[in-house]
Amino acid sequence: MKPALLRTIFWVFFSAFIVWDYTASPPVDLRRELAPMAAGSGQATKGGHCSMPE
Repeated sequence: MKPALLRTIFWVFFSAFIVWDYTASPPVDLRRELAPMAAGSGQATKGGHCSMPE
């Protein structure tokens, strides 16, 4: 196969995957995300947008 055809096939499938993922995934709730400096440290966040009431 020609490289240009392979490149086109790749981008078509990649674009279709991105569209499928965007439509199939639940929306991201930024208020529920961990603060970047506390992510993975095991410490609970005490302030910022994570502590805001719903």
